Amino acid sequence: MNKQSIPPTIKIWLTALRLFSYTASLIPVLLGLAIAAYLDFPIKWGLFVLTLIGVISFQVAANLLNDCFDYKRGLDRIVVPTSGAIVRGWLTERQVFSAAMVALTIGIACGITLTILCGWMILALGLAGTFLTLGYTRSGICFKYHAMGDIVIFITFGMLPVFGTFWVQTQTFSILPLLWSIPMCFYTVGILHANNWRDLSTDKKANCKTLAGALGSTGSQRYYRTLILSPYIITVALASASILLTNTYAPLTAVLSLLSLPLAIKLTKTTPMETPDLDGKTAQLHLAFGILLTIGIFAGKFI
Repeated sequence: MNKQSIPPTIKIWLTALRLFSYTASLIPVLLGLAIAAYLDFPIKWGLFVLTLIGVISFQVAANLLNDCFDYKRGLDRIVVPTSGAIVRGWLTERQVFSAAMVALTIGIACGITLTILCGWMILALGLAGTFLTLGYTRSGICFKYHAMGDIVIFITFGMLPVFGTFWVQTQTFSILPLLWSIPMCFYTVGILHANNWRDLSTDKKANCKTLAGALGSTGSQRYYRTLILSPYIITVALASASILLTNTYAPLTAVLSLLSLPLAIKLTKTTPMETPDLDGKTAQLHLAFGILLTIGIFAGKFI
């Protein structure tokens, strides 16, 4: 283990939690809220806060368990800008695992409360989220290292929180949160893929089969570009459908998200070898696109 001088406790845990990645929790919840507001449902702020705490808690658990089990498998032994606290020698596996269980307990508690307040749909979404979170990187057979991590992240930190937030606010079904979760899902998967792309060589040595490993370096670059640029195509398509077909798909103001396109184009021109923190840079794009999209949908309520 490459031990370094021990920094303050707060820095240790911020590193372990991968703070940069929590746009993957914040943005989908904000987006679900914006869609509910656009459809003229009153905002229930208390339920929104409870939803946000629950979703973030599940991601905290997923991040910590991922670091814990990756290290146990002999992976992530090289310190990179976004690596966790275990590989740096700041925390033990037991400490990280215990923190993950606390976070998972908080997430489940939020889910149970929301189920009582908002109905069975939240229970179904919560059970699915818990199953996928635990199965993503568990010891033994796990989704992440059988080339299923991308689809699991697509669902768990993309579709589920957007639709779940919308349901909590409205207790009604709509295709809108599912449609608009797709652009954000691409970026959430992009964060994961940038990490797996960087770890191609070490994952291969450990016999870990990620989608990045299956695609190889050249295929991973093409896949990354697809993930980064597709949200703009989807956004334009959905906004255009509002004009050509019906005004229920989304407001035209959703194209405000296109202001983040220059950042996306810049990222498509680099690789994790040139930019070791490409996952962090992708999270920044996720945040920029997500905030602009959320503002655009909120604005459509008034324009």
